[in-house]
Amino acid sequence: MWPSYTRMQRVESEAVGLAIGPLEGGLIETRGELRQSRAWSTMKVPVVVAAIAAGRANWDTIEAAITRSDNDAALRLWHELDDGPAQVEALLRQAGDHDTTLEREPDPRGHSSFGRTVWSLSAAVTFYGALARAELLPSDHSDRILDAMRRVVPEQRWALGTLDPPIPIKGGWGPREEPEGGYEVIQVGIADGAVIAIAARAEDFEAAKRLASKHVPQYPNSA
Repeated sequence: MWPSYTRMQRVESEAVGLAIGPLEGGLIETRGELRQSRAWSTMKVPVVVAAIAAGRANWDTIEAAITRSDNDAALRLWHELDDGPAQVEALLRQAGDHDTTLEREPDPRGHSSFGRTVWSLSAAVTFYGALARAELLPSDHSDRILDAMRRVVPEQRWALGTLDPPIPIKGGWGPREEPEGGYEVIQVGIADGAVIAIAARAEDFEAAKRLASKHVPQYPNSA
């Protein structure tokens, strides 16, 4: 049975969306207005997986990229890849995401190209589900990544990160590039046999986090 949802609301420039699918794979359900977002730091996990698959894993760097969302650590892993966009896209295809194309143009503001990739919430659910099922890496490596996702630092534990006990999550955030401005957040997590991706946009970072947190599915227990 799917968890209950709070009613998706839209207020002026605010918008929210959610995708949820069974951990074992299958139909992904979507709710709300937003169907996609810039991936921001949620794309760090595919970069981590690509680094491990290429034999370039440094676990201290991986820990920093996941638990603290350390940008320098993620960029070190990215630059270790021979062809980052192609290698990460190959993993997305392996996971069952046949549509996402990584952003290749540099951002003059300094954001990573992979973080600026437009990622549908359904595609994010597809990738993280495949990771959790150990379809992309051997199970010991997959389990180690999920363990790091359970230990995300407290200041980044909004929305799905407020569930108790902690579930594996990875969040991302950044300023919108559209003329109307504002901020957007995205987060992916795994709980009660489901994979959930949630995105929200609002006037600033704190408002976007509050909006995402308001629409977290209600679970009796996390997994």
